[in-house]
Amino acid sequence: MTVHIKATYLQMRLYIWGVILMILLGRLADWIVTLSTNGSYNTMRLSDGNLLLLILLFFAVVLPLRYFKRIIHLGASREHYFKGLLIVFAIWAAAIALFNSFYHVLEVNVLRNYSGMVDMIEAFHWTDFGVAGSFLYQAAFYVMFMAFLCLLVSGYSHPAGWLLWALVITAIPVGTAIPSLRVHVAAFFKALLFNNSLLTGVFFNLALYVLFAAGGWWFTRRRTY
Repeated sequence: MTVHIKATYLQMRLYIWGVILMILLGRLADWIVTLSTNGSYNTMRLSDGNLLLLILLFFAVVLPLRYFKRIIHLGASREHYFKGLLIVFAIWAAAIALFNSFYHVLEVNVLRNYSGMVDMIEAFHWTDFGVAGSFLYQAAFYVMFMAFLCLLVSGYSHPAGWLLWALVITAIPVGTAIPSLRVHVAAFFKALLFNNSLLTGVFFNLALYVLFAAGGWWFTRRRTY
């Protein structure tokens, strides 16, 4: 696992530091504009901690495309690759969830006195479960979403993967356009993101994670490149 963690970090460090640099430049631009307007500039923007989620998106998309080829060429099995990938996903999802949980506390008590911010974990009411509950809900959702993206990317060369892409692209527009399906689409996202029960919300996300991970493994077993 040490090899997997180090190798995936080396593979992704350009993306990681690129996201961090983008956040820092955005903060610098806000500070310069605020100074130039004598402090009268005030706008709502997404929390810097939420922007770190771009790192997870890059991990879930880039690693199945590039890391797979490299580690298989080095002699690793597909099972070794996929198990390592899922553990790397879990580690980074937990790290970002932990950072966001404590960063929200900093926002509420300090940063929002100086600038307006919109925090995703507050919008989804995950903060209602406290710092620990917010961390658990975030970690479950993030790792589920990474497994979902990994599933889509892993099936890019398989006909079943193309069908899955078509279903995903058309599911939400069709589901929201048909009144009889709209209720079910809304209920799904409510259970996924706005669940009033921490245990139910975490279990639902983890159940989807297991489903997506199984699908990703099905495609990975059949990949040749």
